[in-house]
Amino acid sequence: MTISIPVDYQPKSYLKPKFWVDIDDYRCIRCRCCVEQCSFDALYFDDPANQVGMIHTNCVACHRCVVFCPTNAISVGQTRNQYRENSYWLPDTIEDIIRQTETGGVLLTGMGNDKPWSVYWYKLCLNASQVTNPSIDPLR
Repeated sequence: MTISIPVDYQPKSYLKPKFWVDIDDYRCIRCRCCVEQCSFDALYFDDPANQVGMIHTNCVACHRCVVFCPTNAISVGQTRNQYRENSYWLPDTIEDIIRQTETGGVLLTGMGNDKPWSVYWYKLCLNASQVTNPSIDPLR
């Protein structure tokens, strides 16, 4: 049985969702309490399938649905994306860069090493327009 996703749903990111929602279909009594309590629209009720559907990208792990579920049919967990082990590029840093590229712009940073080194210019940010475009006034 498939659950239809609402027509107006647009994925926010190409990253896997940070959290996932799991609903035990045998324990769920279809009371829709979780759908009413979710203020992030991570849960919706699919009438043709007669079950609760999930949009995992909207979940922020507030656990409000878990608390208000009368049959304890809901659990929320955290998803960890797997990346190649690297001392310089931590998983959170990689995900930040991916999120920045989805907006259309990436901050330029200096240095890079896959060994555990202290990085002097780690937070150096440059404005790309200042790098590529000369100033209008030559005296500036």
